[in-house]
Amino acid sequence: MKRLLVCALAFLLAIQCVDYCTGTEALAVALSLYTFQTFVHRVGERIALLECISFIAALEILLVPAITYWVFPASMPVESATYFSYTLPAYSTFHIGLFWLRKNDSKRPHLLYIQDATAYLQDKKAASFVLLIIGLLGFSVKTFVPTAPTILGTLPAYCLFISAFYAYYSGSLYRVLILTTVFAVLVTYTIQAGMFGELFFWIMLLVIFSAAGRLNPLTIRTKTIFVSLAFVFLLLIQSIKGEYRYNTWGHQRGERTGNAGLMSDLLTDRLTHPEKLLNVDHLFLSFVRFNQGIMIGSAMTKVPMHESYANGDVLLSFIYPFVPRLMWPNKPQTGGYENIRRFTTLPQSENTSINLSPLGEGYVNFGYGGILFSLLYGLLLSGVFRYVLQLAAHVPSLILWLPMLYIGCLTMETDLLSTWGSLVNNAIFIALLFWFMKRIGIHL
Repeated sequence: MKRLLVCALAFLLAIQCVDYCTGTEALAVALSLYTFQTFVHRVGERIALLECISFIAALEILLVPAITYWVFPASMPVESATYFSYTLPAYSTFHIGLFWLRKNDSKRPHLLYIQDATAYLQDKKAASFVLLIIGLLGFSVKTFVPTAPTILGTLPAYCLFISAFYAYYSGSLYRVLILTTVFAVLVTYTIQAGMFGELFFWIMLLVIFSAAGRLNPLTIRTKTIFVSLAFVFLLLIQSIKGEYRYNTWGHQRGERTGNAGLMSDLLTDRLTHPEKLLNVDHLFLSFVRFNQGIMIGSAMTKVPMHESYANGDVLLSFIYPFVPRLMWPNKPQTGGYENIRRFTTLPQSENTSINLSPLGEGYVNFGYGGILFSLLYGLLLSGVFRYVLQLAAHVPSLILWLPMLYIGCLTMETDLLSTWGSLVNNAIFIALLFWFMKRIGIHL
């Protein structure tokens, strides 16, 4: 009830205090605030992955576009009323899909799943070392052979992070060494590739899981500190990311080089000159970085007036992950290049990182029928989560693989081919890894 009252107050304040604020914009802000409160409240009570996904989606699709309409409306490709006529109901159905059947997986506290995994791993402490080695090999392939198939690079590399969970919850005597190694490799990869999102999201997943495994719930004060640190960390990343990539990236994906000295200089400069972080221009630029409304709005101006609806092409994304690239050399690539080129008027290059979200794909395929598609997408993500909980009743350690399953689904900055492909490929890899390790006498 308190959360609803806070949201109602935010709605009224937006209407009264912001010039030209519309009811839909105020509602978008209030709904975003509700998902944020829910996420913070659930951290520590449960494995708040779905709450995290819901909040990030609200931030990128509702909150940031609404505020952009207030302060810089000319940057938005479509009128506010048109934009929110689709995104508000689409996000709402997505949120409903995520939590429609939540009561079915809430009968057993998530803390008990983690405690079961802890007990299960007590005689399997060597598993963390095995996963660490697999992860290091995967990161080596990913770093030095960036064009290598995902199954040889990215997927094994994820085992590095899971080894940290295994080491921590099994109580391994070498857990500090393993955790330090994992963090060092992640930082090294961030410097080498200039991809800061992976660093942020894996740290966030670590906090979410660590909080859910605590016997004593986190206090509001502790949660506030974590949220504040996350906000400062994001500001820091956004402050240095552009300059770092400008000096280390070429025009093609293969033309990326790391520069630890430059990274150190940039961090030192920002920390010794905090005014470069805490100023209106930087805050606005950092804020706009999360604006999925530009992509969705651009798609709404082009489709169907200049580009016909795709009429379900997006559904093929559910099939692609099951067909190996070796059998289909021309299999569609992830990364968003084709979606942005076809459905929007935004400039695009091979070295870009922008993409059309699954909710945006719902629109370009089905028009306002994408609202129903958003519901189904939410149900899909929540259904996988509940299925893992069911499997964890038989293989308790599976609960620790949830971060790997969902690492590609946390934001609305990637298309369905990327999110669903990540989910399926990760699940297949995990199943094969469990099967193979069991065959050679190692139980994960």
